[in-house]
Amino acid sequence: MAENLSIAVQITLIGMGLVFGAIVLLWILMGLIVKLTTEKEHPSDSLSPSVTEQKKLCSKVACAAVAIAIAREDESVPHEFPLPATALVSAWQAVMRTDILKKRGRTR
Repeated sequence: MAENLSIAVQITLIGMGLVFGAIVLLWILMGLIVKLTTEKEHPSDSLSPSVTEQKKLCSKVACAAVAIAIAREDESVPHEFPLPATALVSAWQAVMRTDILKKRGRTR
């Protein structure tokens, strides 16, 4: 019995070792692929954007500011139809309560 148990433990350890070894191998391969395929930026390009890039960025910022201003302005305008008040009970609860009242009949 003890011999069978030791063989089972050995098989389990070998299997788990193979699984974790394969995971680590894939992890290393993925890291190598990422390092080999990424494009490297030159530090001089990222520190000093050109004038056209600055103008594009400023125009994007201005567009975003205008969009935010328009959205805030639209929020101040009341709706044509007011929004309904939130229900204290859900539609399902209302239907079930109505069904129960119908089964009981009129009490008053």
